Amino acid sequence: MLAMLIGISILAGCQKKPDALSADNEVTAAERRRRTQPPTTTPTDSTTTTTPTTGGTTVTFTEIPFSNTDLINPGRGVEQWHNANEVNVPTEGVNTQRLDMYYRFSWVQFEGATQGSYNFSTFDNTINAAIAKKQKFSFGIMPLNPDGGGTSYAGGSSYYPQYLHNLMQSESVKDFMKNGVWVPNYNSQYYYARLLALHQAINAHLESGSYNGVRYKDVINYIDVRGYGSWGEWHHGSLVSNMNEFPAGTMPTSASLKKIIDAHLLGFPNYRLVAMIAGYDAGSTYIPLFYSPADVAYYLLTAKNNAGEIGLRRDQWGATDSYLSGLLENNTASYNGVALKSLIMSKWQKAPVVGEPPSWNDNNFAALESQVRLYHATSFGNGNYGVAVNSTISNNVRAASKAAGYRIKISTAEAPTSITRGTAFATKATWVNVGIAPTYEDWDIAYELQNSAGTAVWSGTSTMKLKLFLPSSSGTAITDNFTVPTTVAAGTYKLVVRVKDPKNYRPNMLLAINGKNTDNSYTIQGSVAVK
Repeated sequence: MLAMLIGISILAGCQKKPDALSADNEVTAAERRRRTQPPTTTPTDSTTTTTPTTGGTTVTFTEIPFSNTDLINPGRGVEQWHNANEVNVPTEGVNTQRLDMYYRFSWVQFEGATQGSYNFSTFDNTINAAIAKKQKFSFGIMPLNPDGGGTSYAGGSSYYPQYLHNLMQSESVKDFMKNGVWVPNYNSQYYYARLLALHQAINAHLESGSYNGVRYKDVINYIDVRGYGSWGEWHHGSLVSNMNEFPAGTMPTSASLKKIIDAHLLGFPNYRLVAMIAGYDAGSTYIPLFYSPADVAYYLLTAKNNAGEIGLRRDQWGATDSYLSGLLENNTASYNGVALKSLIMSKWQKAPVVGEPPSWNDNNFAALESQVRLYHATSFGNGNYGVAVNSTISNNVRAASKAAGYRIKISTAEAPTSITRGTAFATKATWVNVGIAPTYEDWDIAYELQNSAGTAVWSGTSTMKLKLFLPSSSGTAITDNFTVPTTVAAGTYKLVVRVKDPKNYRPNMLLAINGKNTDNSYTIQGSVAVK
């Protein structure tokens, strides 16, 4: 939620007026043709078989044409935004439930007027609702809302607790009021300490909490790096037009901003984090309500916790204002000889690119798909469109959702048709990601022998790991060695493969190939003699 300044609309969740800048940055024409045309050979069956020189039988799978109805998979495409699922994806007229949910909270929804008075009821109600739908859950925490609300004290509204206000008022440099809203002194020792404590308390709650037997820590998708600026968006739109309006001593230092980042890295050491794009500014846009020096932007782009590097959150998908490209692909800033834009534009290879639309209609979101492709976005919120959704918006959202994230397939697989119990046998499969981004979650590739009732009598896990498996025009061939124990009865079985969540929370990943079985597995060999 960014305010309008000198004719530039700084865009986010509240209604603002955009400027007109084309965002026509899309894939090449050749790539678009590849994605919209069917394979050059399309067998009548889902697979074809040949006899390989290495023994066994090779199965060649046919890719589902990109022009077909989209595959609904975990961690990609549109996600539920708060309680909104506004556009029918993938099919108009069918309100398909999303597999992921995002929600934003205020600080005071977690902590009351007294230090350490934590209350997780609002959070629990929200995450429990996500678990009830088998969704993964992502969230952010806002310390400041220029629109007001939250709580009130000392003549102003606030999104951070009164005790913290009192602590900052006891310092020589204090928090301050602007337009009836209390603004933190980000340089305050108390601000950093209590922000970190808040995150540690939430982290402990995630580690210990559960609902219906599902642990909270198993359903967290990503957490925003907020803690600074209006709505936590790393700018002060709707409060100031220039950061020089801040009182003396309250202009945040680089050290203070890095501490705010650290409060997330240390507070949530094991969860994937994503950063607001205004934090990349480093003077590149010349917009005076942005303030994130180059060393801070570089830190946002390179720092990591146990889950890896911090991802990217853009809350203006579909908007075409020129400052957005100035923050991202046209960022002119560098630090220690490293161009920030190179780190920004390759971020998707290591961490997710996510976000939400702005709350207005920018040319019916005509630029949405091209932006998703340019930045290799994995997901965006299916809400906050700001207008009554028309058919053009719906079609553009569906196209962008289909383009987003991973699209994984097996091109060929090989396995024997006869297996001796207690003796090693090999399988071989070639995996390809024909999407625009990897999956950022752990997945197991499981081979199963199934009896005639479809029950697995044996299962083995491949050494292939799909997490961060990057898109490529060529495949990755993986040979796995397994041994069926003698406890498995001799007989004839079907050998299948499935991609499953090791925590058994997510549904099986749907592959971009024909031949899916009713249990979301894929047949490698229809008849295997186990001796």
